[in-house]
Amino acid sequence: MNKTGKWVLSAILAGMLGVPAFHPPAWGAGEKPLGGSKHPVVVTADTLDADNKAKIATFSGTVVAKQLQEKETLFIYSDKLIVYYADDTEKKPAAVSKSEKKEGLSQQSKIDKIIATGQVKIVQGEDVATGENATFFNAEQKIVLTGNPKVWQGKNLVKGEEITVWIRENRSQVTSKGSNRVQAVIHQEEKK
Repeated sequence: MNKTGKWVLSAILAGMLGVPAFHPPAWGAGEKPLGGSKHPVVVTADTLDADNKAKIATFSGTVVAKQLQEKETLFIYSDKLIVYYADDTEKKPAAVSKSEKKEGLSQQSKIDKIIATGQVKIVQGEDVATGENATFFNAEQKIVLTGNPKVWQGKNLVKGEEITVWIRENRSQVTSKGSNRVQAVIHQEEKK
């Protein structure tokens, strides 16, 4: 998602200046993010509670999720991570044997959404996003950061009450209400 940081700042600056200020992020260029990559998602935590009937896996306690991307590994750190699996009933034959009816975590591979809560930090290379909550919607390829969300690309920073990133559309929106206004800090590169 750190590539998202580049994307968020690119979208903001492109809107303000009318030209892209940063190179396009890998996710906007066809790379598939968490849940859609060919590489596995590896999650470590203190505990795992899997509810196969409800198609939910809850990881708690110093959670680290990582997935190798094309160039750099994507890391998600949080206190709790909930993975919701999509209902794959359309792929299953009508007549299912008794042994096939038992669905474990290993057979639920299509991720619907992932919710990370509590001191969320998403890192990819030099790009970092933080907040109290992050929700990734796989079908929409959308990430929503809330709870004092901030996204850094190097020294550049954008923050607001909610940061929404539509990965496929290479588009983002940073919103705030009342006196908590959207803020972007953009450092100019010195020409040599």
